Amino acid sequence: MKLYSVPADFKKETIDQYATLNKQYTDSQVIETYGNISINNLLESGRAVNQIPKVDLWDLKEYVAYSNTKNIEFNYTINAPYLNKKEFSRDGVDLIQKYLKDIYNAGVRSITSALPSLTEIIQASGYDFKIKASTLCQITNANKASFYKDLGLERIVVDESINRDFKALRRIVNAFGDKVEVIVNPICLMDCVYRMFHYNQVSGDSTVCTDEISTNYFEHRCVLQRYKKVSNLLRISWIRPEDIEYYTSIGIHYFKLQGRNLVLKGDPVRAVKAYFDKDYDGDLMDIIYMFHPLNNFKIYLDNKKLDKFLQPFYKNEQFCSRDCSVCSYCENFSKKVIDHSEAEGIIELSNTFYKEYDKFNRIIQPAAKEEEKTGGELHIDFNF
Repeated sequence: MKLYSVPADFKKETIDQYATLNKQYTDSQVIETYGNISINNLLESGRAVNQIPKVDLWDLKEYVAYSNTKNIEFNYTINAPYLNKKEFSRDGVDLIQKYLKDIYNAGVRSITSALPSLTEIIQASGYDFKIKASTLCQITNANKASFYKDLGLERIVVDESINRDFKALRRIVNAFGDKVEVIVNPICLMDCVYRMFHYNQVSGDSTVCTDEISTNYFEHRCVLQRYKKVSNLLRISWIRPEDIEYYTSIGIHYFKLQGRNLVLKGDPVRAVKAYFDKDYDGDLMDIIYMFHPLNNFKIYLDNKKLDKFLQPFYKNEQFCSRDCSVCSYCENFSKKVIDHSEAEGIIELSNTFYKEYDKFNRIIQPAAKEEEKTGGELHIDFNF
């Protein structure tokens, strides 16, 4: 059985569609949606407040109750790596416990946490919450998995960077048990150096968003990292619908689609169906972004041409050294599945756009001070 956790758009009609899929398929099920309130939210999470559905506590209560009627649970995300030290003062703990009471009364029975300190507060709250360790915990090996097992967590989401490290995944399953979850549609370049810093920035913007400079800084640099070269699209740790069986064969049955920021304009149900079908004929990146029309800088990655890409990682535990400077596998494979000539043109255009548009670049340049005095603005026309 393949069990899926998907981001909530807080629409009852979407729950209806998941319930319909659950009836149609016997070997795959949506078991939960996840998210958090964005209106009057007092505890940080893993998404900027301006990028997720507008939901208050009353909306949450209605949504959870309706989901339960369709046998789909809800997991509440308090998965920030930093709570501004709230958990280390009596007043802060009181606030957290009041918050836990509010979401419990709204019907929440499951929480994703990234902080051991928060986990201890949840466990001491007296409420029977099931707790899942967030991917922000950076669980990459059996030792870390064992820590969270000893802490009493019900499920763990492993770090996306080890999606193709089947040796590490097997050992984590052996150490923790059968409730290990992997994210199937990560968008970050594997081993991205910005990753943890991005998490910290998002936690700061998850209750009160600062401005575009804050929210766009890491997003722009993430794109620039991915588009540094064409083959980097293969260095994102995505899991194709057709490759799910590799993971179930080693004891992983929980799969997560990330993208609470994508559900507003995307089509999460269509993405979920592709994974239920274990088959998709089209651009793999459409599934990764859950069919969200992010921008015009799209490089077509033919999913069907990737059929044998993951095999060496699965069959040979020593296949990937995590040192791309001494390996040409992704580079060579990308030439089979991507039109490099067309892709390089798109990369050049996107790099120009993100470097020129980025407001952080503007404020750190000496010329920015003079521009502020004159009231000048940057104008870019990319003929979209």
